[in-house]
Amino acid sequence: MAKINLLPWRDGLREKRKKEFIAICIGAFLVGALGVGSTWLYYDYKLQDQEQANQLIVSTNQNLDVQLKSLEGLQDQRNAIIERMKLIQGLQGQRPIAVHLIDELVRVTPANMYITKFDRSADKFTIEGRAESPNTVAELLRNLEASPWYRNAFMSSFLVVEEKKDKAPSSIVPRVEENYGTFTVTADLDQIAQPVIADPAANPAATTATDQVATGQAVAAPTTEAAK
Repeated sequence: MAKINLLPWRDGLREKRKKEFIAICIGAFLVGALGVGSTWLYYDYKLQDQEQANQLIVSTNQNLDVQLKSLEGLQDQRNAIIERMKLIQGLQGQRPIAVHLIDELVRVTPANMYITKFDRSADKFTIEGRAESPNTVAELLRNLEASPWYRNAFMSSFLVVEEKKDKAPSSIVPRVEENYGTFTVTADLDQIAQPVIADPAANPAATTATDQVATGQAVAAPTTEAAK
């Protein structure tokens, strides 16, 4: 005799497959959520790491900006120090020149002449005095031109003393110099007598010392402000 199953087996199979499908969907959802969460955590970590790196770069740039501000004007300070060094060298080089100029002027001055004024403006000289005649002044000009310390000697003027006819007679013998005429002579400083000023920038040792001095001044300024 044939057996007939009267139970709703199709409904049971359908319910079983439904449950399996729901389980598979829940599993896929959990796997997808886990993957999304892992991906989000990974990129969030990378983002935080990049933000920390950016913050480090910003702070380093700020520190560099502070250091650069402390070094502002360093080149100007260096140039000012070099100019002062040149000025000091020039003054030191000109110290013996004045002595040589006076000594040379005494040597080239003729006998029938005396100097009343010797003025110097930069590399130009003005000599005033009294001389017996223009020939005496011409001799002075020749001596100046032959000197290694003077050049371009030129007589600007020569004034002869006028004789006073109405002068009362006197027992005092007049001095010879009273009849001398007044003269004015100009001259220039010779090139050989001008001091040679060395350029500190051409000397590596002097340049290094100058940079150290300027750097020391630049570093000392922030230290002083911090102390205040």
